[in-house]
Amino acid sequence: MSTTTAVPPVQPAGPSGPSDPSTRTGREGRARAALAVVAVLVVAVLGLLGARALRGGDDPGRPVPHSAAMETALGVRISRVAVVGDGGLVTVSYVVLDVDKASRFQADVKHPPVLRSEARDGSTNRVSVMRQGHINRAGATYYFVYQNTGGALRAGEDVTIEYGGLRLEHVPVL
Repeated sequence: MSTTTAVPPVQPAGPSGPSDPSTRTGREGRARAALAVVAVLVVAVLGLLGARALRGGDDPGRPVPHSAAMETALGVRISRVAVVGDGGLVTVSYVVLDVDKASRFQADVKHPPVLRSEARDGSTNRVSVMRQGHINRAGATYYFVYQNTGGALRAGEDVTIEYGGLRLEHVPVL
């Protein structure tokens, strides 16, 4: 007696077969992982842009105003005011225009510039670091470091800088 048994056709083993379920699962898994990475990056970028927009003070297109009277009298041009050190310090950067006048300005440690908030009744004149006794170079940038007394200055707002009867208003605080 003769018996015949039907043998199913042999499928190619491994990733070469297009109908191999493990190949489909691997590709789908990689695609899902890539999509997840892209989604996380998009959320992170949107979060950073949103936080920056809420702060408002990091706009590099917003120029620092100039005062010809202050620059002529002091020999410096204020270039930046920024809240740093987790909000506890403020840096005031300036560019030296006239070496002799700037040296006299820097040497006046008893009368540092006063920083007044334009948004609240707050100010500071407590300089922690004030450059003095060093040779200045015209065109070089130097800075003062102030204590941000009582959180008087905040990023995104404006400050007025006062010194010797001179005022520079509407300086953006970063």
